[in-house]
Amino acid sequence: MLAGCGPQGKTDNLTDEPLNTTTTVADWSEGEAPAVFESDGWTNGSPFNTQWTANNVIYDNGVAKLTITDNPNGSEETFTEYYGGEMRTYQYFGYGDYEVSMKPSNKPGTASTFFTCTGSYDTNPHTGQPNPWDEIDIEFLGEDTTKVQFNYYVNGVGGHEYMYDLGFDASEDFHTYGFRWTEDYITWFVDGEPVYRVNATESSPMPSTAGRVLMNYWCGSSAAENWMGKFENPDDKGPEYQWVKTSAEVDWGEIPEPVEVEEYEGDWSKIDAASVEFSNSDNGVGTDYKVTPAADGKSAQITYTKAGNYDNVNFNASEAAAEKNWMHLTLKNNSSTATNNIRINIRNAENTATINAFGFGNDSLLVTNAGEGTTISLSPNMTMEVEIKFNGIAGNVELMLDSMQANVVEKASDITISDIKFDIQGELEIPETPVEDNNGVTINGQKVKFDGNVGGQPYAINTDEESNSMNVTYTAAQGESYHNIKADIAAIASDKNIFSATITNNGENVVSVRVDIVASRAVNANTNVCNLSATMDGESVYTDLEWGGSMFNIPAGATVEIEVVYDTSYGPSTLQFLIDTATYGDTATHEGDVTFSEMEFSGEGEVTDPEPEEPITPPEGGTTEVDLGAVKVEGNTVENGGPYTAKVEDGKLGVTYTEAKGNSYLNVNLTQGAIEVAAQNNVLTVQVTNNGTATVELRIDVMTDTKVNNTNACNISATQDGVAVRTDTDWGGSFFTIEAGKTVTIQVVYDGARTITGIQFLIDSFMGTDTTHAGNITIGDMAFFNHE
Repeated sequence: MLAGCGPQGKTDNLTDEPLNTTTTVADWSEGEAPAVFESDGWTNGSPFNTQWTANNVIYDNGVAKLTITDNPNGSEETFTEYYGGEMRTYQYFGYGDYEVSMKPSNKPGTASTFFTCTGSYDTNPHTGQPNPWDEIDIEFLGEDTTKVQFNYYVNGVGGHEYMYDLGFDASEDFHTYGFRWTEDYITWFVDGEPVYRVNATESSPMPSTAGRVLMNYWCGSSAAENWMGKFENPDDKGPEYQWVKTSAEVDWGEIPEPVEVEEYEGDWSKIDAASVEFSNSDNGVGTDYKVTPAADGKSAQITYTKAGNYDNVNFNASEAAAEKNWMHLTLKNNSSTATNNIRINIRNAENTATINAFGFGNDSLLVTNAGEGTTISLSPNMTMEVEIKFNGIAGNVELMLDSMQANVVEKASDITISDIKFDIQGELEIPETPVEDNNGVTINGQKVKFDGNVGGQPYAINTDEESNSMNVTYTAAQGESYHNIKADIAAIASDKNIFSATITNNGENVVSVRVDIVASRAVNANTNVCNLSATMDGESVYTDLEWGGSMFNIPAGATVEIEVVYDTSYGPSTLQFLIDTATYGDTATHEGDVTFSEMEFSGEGEVTDPEPEEPITPPEGGTTEVDLGAVKVEGNTVENGGPYTAKVEDGKLGVTYTEAKGNSYLNVNLTQGAIEVAAQNNVLTVQVTNNGTATVELRIDVMTDTKVNNTNACNISATQDGVAVRTDTDWGGSFFTIEAGKTVTIQVVYDGARTITGIQFLIDSFMGTDTTHAGNITIGDMAFFNHE
């Protein structure tokens, strides 16, 4: 987070040699740079109030320019009120010199940046494990571009900010900025001169993990206004970048081969429009698409007032698109105020993959991401003629209308779809169906055959009787499709509690394998997977107890031994492997070659539960009680447009709600009056009473200003009435189930060394379901103490 503070390094009498940036990573003098791509479709979360979109990266006049625009589908509650621009290198670089020629924006409330970064979202091909959060920053606040901030993070620990006075206004002209990154020190440079240096110590090492080079332009949420300034009235201002250079070697990653693009050379006016039957995927809870087709089925009007959940309007094109490879349609935005953000997915015949190659809108090349589809921004009253080339046999065509996010947003829209046509140009590319020899493998003396998403959709299975192994290959596994192969193991696993196997990655990339032992009955509200824990080569790996699955990242060429412990009391029935398809947020298409062997179920069918974690006894006289009447209550209250009514009476905080969505992740956030006490301690205690008639699911996050793995929650462990409950140290939060009419005592241990920014209570809002909840709870007897 940006925040100026005193120097922790050296500024005077620096004698560093000039930067030696001999390799040009990107040069935008002629337009796009092949080594860099645009971030598209996600947000970083607080304090960013910006969703990245490729449309906000502009190549013109010999520079790459980043912009911020209104996001008609966004909100500050979801940190997506605006669109922003971000560029990233495909490749990862380590120690060396880095330099950029740039001109930052002087728009108040914004940040213009140049930095290297990696984190747990990157799986390291050398280790097969997630990377730590390492980062080195050069950042400009638009509020005052006569200064530049330097900072760095090591495994998620920051707090090294230094604000350097430039002596000129950086927004007025291009200057060069850079840094030298070594194992022992970092030196930052301005216009070729060293200006600030930090040296490694035993307690304060330097970043050590190779990362991408990034540049972005973003505005902050209202919580960031005190240090960024207030952002308002988006305009055409934005940082401009001329080039990026480095001396660092590429540690890993490849620049993809450019997609060869051709224009459609036929005449669409000579082809009759197809008559199709429109339907929609929404379930009536979130998106409310209303489809009014024309009598001849050649057009349709779609109206809606809210959209999300990745819902779509679709039609089956298998007949009209038979032996064709180009699609045409016309989109008309009938609204005079709303901009529509649309993604068109041409799905294959099996509905397992998106097969768009590239597309044009009114003769301009559109953004098409492999495995994802073609995205369109349709301005008010705009008509767009869309042409899309696809590879393979087409099945359904999906139009995601303002729905490319998990949350449902209010959006009054009116769109007409017409002139749906298909044609062929050039040779038809039909993917080959892989040859399979799947005769099953022997596990615990019984023949077990795997099926599921097989036959090349995306997996092909070949078994070998002599080695009793199963080889799985794939060329188009989509990263977040959750496709899998599975087998019935009820007869051999029901009296055991351990599954073990040897897995060999025969490919050239890290493979992510999720192993599920699926039970015959639900383990919790979100999953039937009964995994308890897992190891890979004897080392513990992550098991998701909320949503299910044990996660294994296997380096290229490696053979590993895995072991999964499961709870046999739920009735294990299915063994399931998700290979490169179960990483949240992964939009890439993967290929791989994996062999499973030595599969076995063992154990006595009994699981010894760990000893319950005893609550920590507060030191005598060392507990600080919190006056809830003096605490600032923020978050998603009714006053802020949320579902929660929060009111303090008799020293207790009552929270009532009638429309809390189970996948909204909304919360009541206690800040001033609570965080000051929390900052001096590391244990929270509180009593919560469920006054309602239904069980309440509660998650408590002790929030900090820096990332901890994938979250800003710094919880370490927790108990409810003296019994240990789950704390997710990867994605955040401690989880409590409170039955109707019950009062429970909660204790949360957190990292008190961090800067605490809030105590969040997520009440019936984090379970990942569309169900709407109502409830009434009381929060009282809040106190903090310090435990050594």
